Amino acid sequence: MIGTISSYFTWISPYCRQISLFFSGSVRAQNVKATVGVDVTLSCKYDAQYYGRLAVCWGRGAIPNSGCANQVIKSDGTSVTNRLSERYVLMGDLSKGDVSLTIRQVQEDDSGMYGCRVDIPGWFNDHKHQLTLTVVPEVKERTITVRWTSVFDGGSPITSYRIDFKNKLGKQVNKSILHRFWTFISSL
Repeated sequence: MIGTISSYFTWISPYCRQISLFFSGSVRAQNVKATVGVDVTLSCKYDAQYYGRLAVCWGRGAIPNSGCANQVIKSDGTSVTNRLSERYVLMGDLSKGDVSLTIRQVQEDDSGMYGCRVDIPGWFNDHKHQLTLTVVPEVKERTITVRWTSVFDGGSPITSYRIDFKNKLGKQVNKSILHRFWTFISSL
């Protein structure tokens, strides 16, 4: 999703002079989903061949008018100059403008909005990239194996069974599966 924000102001003085000021900027927004425990990369790139190496910062929350809110990592365009935690790294090629943020071993509390700001010289030129990270719980395999030893029942077939779930403490969970077998006899 790309949104463009622009404003146009015109002021006409009493002497019929017109002064116009034009502000333009764009913010790119994206949603990223990751699972607890994996490394996730939030993409942010600029044209380093055209602009050269530029300062960049990543922050949590909406991108403010200048700088980065709740800054997590900062680079001068050559190397990382400040970081909140060793979990935040810039693994891309900075010389090519790849300033993507990698968060190692994401946790659910890493979920939220992140903003990348590339400091392009001049007024209102900064490249801003807004992302929303959603971290979901680790998916665990849920399988069950059912085994039983039949007791003497006079040869009666098993027509149904019930599985009751218990949590790790052995407390009954209010979920059961009831399965019935149907036997069909057909004559040939």
